[in-house]
Amino acid sequence: MADENVPAFLFDLDGALVDSVYQHVLAWREALERVGTQLSVWRIHRRIGMSGGLLVNALLRETGHSISQADEPLLQTFHAEAYAKLAPQVRPLPGAVELLRYLSVMKVPFAIATSGLIDSARPVLGLLAVHPSIPVVTRDQVRHAKPDPDLFFYGCRPARCFHR
Repeated sequence: MADENVPAFLFDLDGALVDSVYQHVLAWREALERVGTQLSVWRIHRRIGMSGGLLVNALLRETGHSISQADEPLLQTFHAEAYAKLAPQVRPLPGAVELLRYLSVMKVPFAIATSGLIDSARPVLGLLAVHPSIPVVTRDQVRHAKPDPDLFFYGCRPARCFHR
């Protein structure tokens, strides 16, 4: 049984541990353009941090644009493809690797939660040198992503998280 008096941390990934926000913005812009919707990057940037589905729905509602039902499932694939091309530009934020290493050495429990899918998170976790035993919860595992709290509830229950 875990000691309830031991501090624990739950980290967001994109924008908190790694500098990947602009890569996601550009990847969403490319994905949306592939289905015929052109938007300014500032509009997309304001929505980063939401799950992909919520982000797209909010953008379409805000701008009055629409996409076909056939294109809806393609957006996640197009975003993943565009992000994969930009992923080599992603860098850990200053001190992130050292902080996670320190917490591991000091045996302070922590988990990482992200609205992204495990396939896009896995390489970033490698940049952070996150040990495979560290719990990671991704969009793949929850019914609703941010701003709903599902990611955080799962992150507080490490047995449910991915262990790479």
